[in-house]
Amino acid sequence: MNPFLIIGIILLIPVALFAFYVFVPFVAGRFVNPNKLYETDNAFYRWLYNTLVRIGLFFSRVKIHYEGDEKMPSGRFLLICNHRSNFDPLVTAKAMRKYQLSFISKKENLIMPVFGRIVRRVCYMPLERDDPRDALKIINHSAKLIQNNVCSVGVYPEGKRSFSNELLPFHAGVLKIAQKANVPIVVATIEGTELVRDRFPKKTHVTLRILEVVSAEDAKAKRSVELGEELYQKMKQALGK
Repeated sequence: MNPFLIIGIILLIPVALFAFYVFVPFVAGRFVNPNKLYETDNAFYRWLYNTLVRIGLFFSRVKIHYEGDEKMPSGRFLLICNHRSNFDPLVTAKAMRKYQLSFISKKENLIMPVFGRIVRRVCYMPLERDDPRDALKIINHSAKLIQNNVCSVGVYPEGKRSFSNELLPFHAGVLKIAQKANVPIVVATIEGTELVRDRFPKKTHVTLRILEVVSAEDAKAKRSVELGEELYQKMKQALGK
């Protein structure tokens, strides 16, 4: 093969990646309603989302260590985890991509011009933190997605990032999602994502660990406040070990 052709192909690879990373998501995002709560997942947008996450984490130099997958339930579930960085849902989505997760996220994340529309189309849900009526709507919508086998749902019970890395108090109401949908609660912890931005371009090692799975029966047997306090203590004890 002509060596100049080989060089040309090599040079075209980063150009093609850049075009994909910018142009394709931009065009795809134009077909997403930025104000709609979607009730179905979409195979193309899920593939696009997973691809963008892989590319983003690759160039962010993130190395994921995922532990405890053998504890995972066979069906749909609610995932709860601590929250330290905007990288948290991306790392979790990549490590657990076979489980088709959609996250509840602060409203600002879903109004981003391109990526915000992509995640909305794979059933991410915006939450207005200080609006109880909106919170109830999202809880009910999340339970419906799980019940209809559309996706599993991930949520951060702290309600916001912990900049001190200390586990913040839980908003136990989000556990009602599992209770309404009659599914297990997967309890996880994540560590290291808070270092990605400061360490870049050095590689950052991030650990996502499945601590335990609370059965649907055990989740429904307790009040959400009582269950939240119990899971809070377990997560707090596990973090930093």
